[in-house]
Amino acid sequence: MLNSIGFFQLDNLIKSRIPFFFINMGPSLVGWYTSIFKMHVETYEILAQPEEALSAIEERKTPKDFAIVIACEDGQKSQSLFHELETKGYTNVYLVNGGHQQLVTERDQV
Repeated sequence: MLNSIGFFQLDNLIKSRIPFFFINMGPSLVGWYTSIFKMHVETYEILAQPEEALSAIEERKTPKDFAIVIACEDGQKSQSLFHELETKGYTNVYLVNGGHQQLVTERDQV
């Protein structure tokens, strides 16, 4: 089953400074935030394509229950990476519903 989140949930994770890896296959979110929130994004954002993302997570020796959020441009590429991470035993993986395009749309509605 796919776990998904939208802009408001992602924004809450960042503003609450909850540790999670953000595999971002689109433009960086660093410019969306200032100060401490910007540092949080810089710490946990992994800018990578699907073929690089799994090795980036494994290189960090990420615990299998650590939160991982995946976003691509439109939500399509994220699904295969989601399933790959689940197959490797990661249990706390989420997709950004609709990808970066939807994040921008929801952010603009605020």
